[in-house]
Amino acid sequence: MKKLISTEKLLKDDLKNGIFESYALVVGYKDNEWTFTSDDVNLDTYFDAASVGKVFPTSTLALKAISQGKLSLDDTLETFFPYVPNDKKDITVKQLLTHTSGILRSEFPADIAKEGRKSITEYILSQPLAFEPGKYFAYSCNAITLLGFIIEKVFGVSLDEAFRVYIVEPLGLTRSKYNIAIDEENAAICYHKESYTDYPWDDHNVRAMNGIPAGAGGIFCTAGDLRKFVKAILNKDERLYQKELFDLAEQNHTAAIEALPNYVVYGNHGLGYEYVDSKCPQANVLFPAGSVGKEGYTGQSFYCSREKNLYVILLTNATRCTVKRFGYTKYDEVCLMRTEIHKAIKKDLEI
Repeated sequence: MKKLISTEKLLKDDLKNGIFESYALVVGYKDNEWTFTSDDVNLDTYFDAASVGKVFPTSTLALKAISQGKLSLDDTLETFFPYVPNDKKDITVKQLLTHTSGILRSEFPADIAKEGRKSITEYILSQPLAFEPGKYFAYSCNAITLLGFIIEKVFGVSLDEAFRVYIVEPLGLTRSKYNIAIDEENAAICYHKESYTDYPWDDHNVRAMNGIPAGAGGIFCTAGDLRKFVKAILNKDERLYQKELFDLAEQNHTAAIEALPNYVVYGNHGLGYEYVDSKCPQANVLFPAGSVGKEGYTGQSFYCSREKNLYVILLTNATRCTVKRFGYTKYDEVCLMRTEIHKAIKKDLEI
């Protein structure tokens, strides 16, 4: 089997240079697979998934609910939250999934978040829309937080329980879960502030939710479990959701919609998935247009191409390390790290 010499060297150099302290990389191409980990990591090591959790498991659970007839892309917020203000009552599940709802991220006040799901929902719905729903595309953690609460309502269980029933058990996952301990064994430190001594999450809103499963990024994942999940995507495994929904979910649903001016854009989107095209430079150096995946703020990502029979899972704590290197969070450096690793893989595999 071909050795990924350039990739392995880059990982070791990045570790030595403080780009990250911990990493796990899984590369699958055709019938071969390669794994690389730092000395403190194995395929069962927890990493804060951050926004990878928007797909693993949140959007996947939404698609599962659609498969079972419990949810529709056209369902509106009014269906689930009778107290929704008039300007938001017609926002659809599809608009939440594609980040076209007009709801933007805002940080939850701690006292509001501690009151529970209804209080968090009311706070999100009380914030002004950035644009008329459907007019623009703007990445939104708070929209996916609402989607997580909708999933709980349609399944009648908490998000972590839905994850266990509909993803963990069917796929045979062994470790990934919400709410690990701050001193959990075999867990990489992914939060960026040394003062965090209560909860292991990096994201402010997830921390403020005080243990309520956060659809926007509250899960801790492992490379071993993500490998099973990504392979299920590539195989259109109906243990996730109906086969015909894979094509629908992996379409570019924001191609004809302009990005909100002066707002950070993380590329086009399918139903939850990030869609690889010219707006996704971190992945398009390796993956062809039409591939899908998701990145996470803490330094995580997965991308896969059914066309190439190719997948790459990268778990790191690179965002934490930008603070140590620069004195502040510098996410563009994390994006550059992903780009360079994908380039090295492309060189090694001669794709």
